[in-house]
Amino acid sequence: MWYLCVFYHRLLDYRKPEVESLADLFGAFEDKRRPGNRVLQWRLPQHHHPDSPFFFVDLPSEDVAKNVANRSILVKGIYELWGEGGSYEELEEAVKSYPDERKLPYLGSESTFKITVDSFGKVMSLLEQNERIRGLSYIPFKACVWKILGVCILYQGRVNLKNPDHNFWLMETDDTATNNGLPPVAQRRIFFGREVGGADRKLLPTYQLKSRN
Repeated sequence: MWYLCVFYHRLLDYRKPEVESLADLFGAFEDKRRPGNRVLQWRLPQHHHPDSPFFFVDLPSEDVAKNVANRSILVKGIYELWGEGGSYEELEEAVKSYPDERKLPYLGSESTFKITVDSFGKVMSLLEQNERIRGLSYIPFKACVWKILGVCILYQGRVNLKNPDHNFWLMETDDTATNNGLPPVAQRRIFFGREVGGADRKLLPTYQLKSRN
């Protein structure tokens, strides 16, 4: 299955090798017809530069994707992509077209959720983040009121900002050609997906040389 893999923007040459090494560790290649093949399939999102932090990667299962993301140092998160587009209208159409059997298990009234708005190449204000979240009202989360900045947003579900059952991410790239040394993006791209796994940055000191015995 293809997942959206979002990297931290550092150590660019080591990003894919780290993921492939971890994928091998967690059994990603056990079912391959050619045992010698230890390379994953990758592809870039539309209009993205090879140095972009956004990549699609083909992994055999969600368990492998979760383990890779949780163990990685350079991966920010791996996501089941529900939709993407060059505008919020395109994103809405894509999310609505994503199979209900893939979405509904995570939209039940018995579960809790959190939506995080993130951007690459620019900084969004809280007001802008709030507007983006309100724009997701077409996603049928099941009936609780979430109050942000004095605005009530109706969703069908319970919000838990500290320890949710499911984390959803709305990620947007800037369409500016020069982003303070960041890789250029020819056109804006917007992604929405469910977090499968994410890096635990608290573990970083554990792997530093000065912390090893």
